[in-house]
Amino acid sequence: MKTALLSVSDKTGIIEFAQELEKLDFRLISTGGTFKKLQEAGLKNLQEVADFTGFPEGLEGRIKTLTPQVFGGILNLRNNASHQAFCQENNIQDIDLVVVNLYPFKKNYEDQTKSFEDKVEQIDIGGPSMIRAAAKNYEYCAPVVDPADYTRIIEELKSGDLSLEFRKTLAAKTFEMTAHYDLLIAKFWVENSEKNTLRYGENPHQSAVILNDPFASGSNLVQAEILNGKALSYNNLNDANGALELAMSFEQPFVAIIKHASPCCAAIGDTIEQAFDRAFESGDSQSAFGGIIAINRTVTKAVAEKITSFFNEIVLAPDFDDEALEVLKTKKNLRVLKVNNFSEATPDLVTRKIRGGTLVQDVDLKQVEKTDLKHVTKNQPSEDQVTDMLLAWKIVKAVKSNAIVIVKDGAMIGHGGGQTSRVRAMDIAIREAGERAEGAVLASDAFFPFPDAIEIAGKAKIACIIQPGGSIKDEDVFAKANELGIAMTLTATRAFLH
Repeated sequence: MKTALLSVSDKTGIIEFAQELEKLDFRLISTGGTFKKLQEAGLKNLQEVADFTGFPEGLEGRIKTLTPQVFGGILNLRNNASHQAFCQENNIQDIDLVVVNLYPFKKNYEDQTKSFEDKVEQIDIGGPSMIRAAAKNYEYCAPVVDPADYTRIIEELKSGDLSLEFRKTLAAKTFEMTAHYDLLIAKFWVENSEKNTLRYGENPHQSAVILNDPFASGSNLVQAEILNGKALSYNNLNDANGALELAMSFEQPFVAIIKHASPCCAAIGDTIEQAFDRAFESGDSQSAFGGIIAINRTVTKAVAEKITSFFNEIVLAPDFDDEALEVLKTKKNLRVLKVNNFSEATPDLVTRKIRGGTLVQDVDLKQVEKTDLKHVTKNQPSEDQVTDMLLAWKIVKAVKSNAIVIVKDGAMIGHGGGQTSRVRAMDIAIREAGERAEGAVLASDAFFPFPDAIEIAGKAKIACIIQPGGSIKDEDVFAKANELGIAMTLTATRAFLH
């Protein structure tokens, strides 16, 4: 006889599901309100968890299922002799289904009439532990967290057993549930502690916190040392992260000024002082006002004096010499961040909450090297132009899509981003570059669907274009570049940033 443990807050369909399980000769064990509901419905093969474990519920319901009998029944490997021997010696019986959805913490968290203590009591402990245990041992004990899955479970059980693929799907749903559950709980606790609270989110009416990632390695903005200035806001941290991601991708001295998550000034140089001058003088210095400055070298007094000559929100770097720090501290509100392991770009996850779920992807660590480039036109770029193309490519990765970046002599001179049309982004970038566009290099974060943008580049006398390629109109685009005498190079890698 197989055993199913049922303990649900959302009781949608639970009686019908239990009745079908009973018809399939399942023994049902349950707790609290779920047990009473199933008992009232006339389920016969039903047992309370306390009777199954031989251990009473206690601590006003805080202890129900947290026993070796329950977790041994869930976690033991049926094909492992030592597991089976242990279970036999300790009278541990197999549990084959764990049907659990969690205490409604979200509902209680959002209820303004609930006290802090009431909300703490709605943090489920046994439920997440059981379904995580079942998900880990998915081959032998299936976790069931979604009433929408009841019908398919019964159908597959009537045909023999749950398929391995479906068991993996049930396990994935389990970890999705516990991940979002714990994220909300973490936000709740941070809001009610002295740890990492933010004044507000993107706008004053939005609440926000910063959750430290204990698994993070390498460059770490959350753990940066604040050497000067007031506390960081949500927007400060978001923009500073974009600045850090861009600056840490360069080996040579590099400076960028970020405004609203996009670079308005960026350049490389033989020295950090030269890089700063190039960035500020060649870029959109007007937009630099109130920006975030990212520097990938130790900040010197000379650079500090340049920084304090106009208003900035943040300057971040791997280090600051004593004289530089003394200068920067003359601006009491300027946030000065020392980021340890500045250039160590380690794998990480990027998450974005959407209605009903969370998008999760790997952070984009792809670096295009000189050897990756494919030149597809008669005109070939010079060595200096290749250097500028690689610089432009790194910068365009940090500009919101659709994105165009124009670089000349190691500095960004124009950019257009966040546009619904690549042609419009091209127009904005070229207009910003002005006459300096002649002989410059242009980067596009994605392919050109038509040759029209190349015509615009030709009128501005752009010398070289770097782009991913991959359009069905590639040959037309290459032909237009050849016609206009523009050298074109492909990366075979797209760089969207939405």
